[in-house]
Amino acid sequence: MPPSHPRQPRSAALASRWPPRRGLSARRLAAALLAAGALLLAVTPAHPAPAGAAAESRSAVLVAAHDLAAGRTISAQDLRSAARTTTELPDGALTAAAEVTGRVLTGAVRQGEIITDLRLLGPGLSAGLGPGVVASPVRLVDLEIAGLLHPGDRVDILAATSESTVAVVVAARALVLAVPLTESGPSAEAEPLGLVVVAVPQDTAALLAAAAASSTLTATLLPP
Repeated sequence: MPPSHPRQPRSAALASRWPPRRGLSARRLAAALLAAGALLLAVTPAHPAPAGAAAESRSAVLVAAHDLAAGRTISAQDLRSAARTTTELPDGALTAAAEVTGRVLTGAVRQGEIITDLRLLGPGLSAGLGPGVVASPVRLVDLEIAGLLHPGDRVDILAATSESTVAVVVAARALVLAVPLTESGPSAEAEPLGLVVVAVPQDTAALLAAAAASSTLTATLLPP
């Protein structure tokens, strides 16, 4: 018969089954530290702002008060002043309303966009044109075609008569300078007038004037 082992007291058996209280407290402390570290990482910005960002200088510039279409003649109601930091200012940003009102946009502008000198035609539509080139107004028969055109586009101006079945190109690859629009209102958006101003040589301008007196004019949009 094998020798019998003395039976351990109940307290000794429980002590051998569970880890010491000191080890349990150490693990709880480590878990608490890890949780605190995770919380700190969660509330800390991933990219903290530079220390001097709050002190960066700001300047007042002109921005669009609402969306503006290309070819629009700008009024004071189309503009508002806004503060922008130096790093946000593009070259040629305009600050005085007198520099902008009455001038024509060369491209569409979104609400809040800064108005720059490159967004505007010169003081006159013929400003900056080469020798012998003039700004010629052309009234198109189709208002929808005029609505497709924007300053900077290249177009062929065609003339057609009721007696002919073929339209004739009167001005080839003319540069669109402006597409005047009607005035917008609270319940009506600005729409094209059907008038397009193009840059053409002087002799071509004379042909356009003669064609307008005897024909209807239209335009085809060309690749840039």
